[in-house]
Amino acid sequence: MEVFYDIVDQVSGFIWGGPMILLLLGTGLYFMIGMRFRPIRRLFPAFGELWAGRKGKGQGDITPWQALSTALSGQVGTGNLAGVATAITLGGPGAVFWMWITAMIGMAAAYSESSLAVRYRETHKDGRVHGGPMYYIKNGLGKWWIWLAVVFAIGTLFSALVTGNMTQANSIAVSVTSASGGLIPTWVAGLLIAGFAFIVIIGGIKSIGSVAGKVVPFMAVIYLIIAMITLIINVNALPSAIMIIFESAFTGHAAVGGFIGGAFIAATRYGVERGLFSNEAGQGSTAIAHAASQTDSPVRQGEIAMVGTFIDTMVICTMTALVILSVQGNFYHNPALTTLKICEAQGVDSIDRTLIGEMPRAMGTSADDRAAARAATAERAQAAISACEVAVAEETVVIDAEVLNAARTATVEDVRMPVERAWMSDAEASAVTTAVYEESRIPFGGILIAVCLALFAFTTILGWAYYAEQALTFLVGDWATVPFRFLWVGATFIGAIQQVDFIWRLGGIANAAMAAPNLIAILLLSGVVFAYTKKADKEGQGSNPSMVQPGDKPGE
Repeated sequence: MEVFYDIVDQVSGFIWGGPMILLLLGTGLYFMIGMRFRPIRRLFPAFGELWAGRKGKGQGDITPWQALSTALSGQVGTGNLAGVATAITLGGPGAVFWMWITAMIGMAAAYSESSLAVRYRETHKDGRVHGGPMYYIKNGLGKWWIWLAVVFAIGTLFSALVTGNMTQANSIAVSVTSASGGLIPTWVAGLLIAGFAFIVIIGGIKSIGSVAGKVVPFMAVIYLIIAMITLIINVNALPSAIMIIFESAFTGHAAVGGFIGGAFIAATRYGVERGLFSNEAGQGSTAIAHAASQTDSPVRQGEIAMVGTFIDTMVICTMTALVILSVQGNFYHNPALTTLKICEAQGVDSIDRTLIGEMPRAMGTSADDRAAARAATAERAQAAISACEVAVAEETVVIDAEVLNAARTATVEDVRMPVERAWMSDAEASAVTTAVYEESRIPFGGILIAVCLALFAFTTILGWAYYAEQALTFLVGDWATVPFRFLWVGATFIGAIQQVDFIWRLGGIANAAMAAPNLIAILLLSGVVFAYTKKADKEGQGSNPSMVQPGDKPGE
């Protein structure tokens, strides 16, 4: 099984290490230039359209406000906390800058895909609206491209199961069990999560939209307030945090502490990658939610959609990044562990993943435990460091020289170098964010962030339930709607009680199976996007037909 995991990781790493990033950024730039930087020019008016969208005008199932809230329920998730921390620890503070650039470019892709979703959506016999990439491929490109819509739908089902359901449920259940000191076992937490999810999704998109329209703004505001208070408390460190973002974006940053990467290429790679995963622009998922909006204007809804990308990355992710870079505390790191993480993250196959988990135990508080751990891991750690050195020499891995040099003498020694910032420590992903808030001097800061993480994860389960339902009904028909909802909550419970590594490892490939067909489709339909956008500039935002009419031909 380990060999299979390696193959999956290599395929995923190749796809997202270059081809998908180029396709996503290239597509976004193409639309940004083709629309004369409309996402930037129309950003503030789009906020006004969002506020007016609290009431629907036109055909659809939910208001524009609820459509954006549903989209944000999928966008704003654990990635906004854990994903930002990962970007910084893997790529340095400069990764934040490239997340911003990715978001600004991604706004053009978000506008294009969501406006197309409204333009080519369908109303079925039961009165429900169906839309998204599957439908603008079908109705916009014609029958010869149905295979592309099928690939997208299958990718959506896998992505929904992986990133939108089971892993989210598992993160909530583990947090609840940990916070309760084991009083609430994971299976009880799983039942609660599945039960609450069922209560919402059984009512379909109207129920999901109603809940998302209330919960998503609330949880976002609460999190931003907590982050703002943290920054006020640490205001003296804020200027240097902002400065290091821009300095590291182009020059890299010496990894004297422990962050992984530290070069321009690392900052760019991980900033772009985590930015894309966070805001989902170009992936096509949020377009499914926007297709259900009560509007007759593709352009207006497209502009509301690009607000979602802005809020997700430029607001929430930015606040998380500034908190991580500003808060000081008692954190520690081991240079050898840092080196192994770098090389494992950049695809050095010969590194045993279990070693990365075992090395922190070699730095435990008990002298006996440390001695036992060193004896068990010394030889393997030396071999892993040697593999890293070979990869660096072959220029297949980017790593700061100071970290690599330190690793040679600290492979399994009891070395715990004190560092001021959590992103320099040995903590990973959400642990970095949680550690920062625990040191933030806000009462119960760690608990508050755990609650925010749980809310983010739960609303993600709701939003992706609708995406998966739309994909499945496109493939097999509307009859699958109700059975699917029962299956979804069943998968939620299973995900809560056990970590499904096999499914999780397919997440990157599944996301690519969504993004690639969607990006190809919106590029092929770019002429349509440019045409109705230009028309809207002349005649007003509501001048375009939103539904596919019987006489319409593909591409009109």
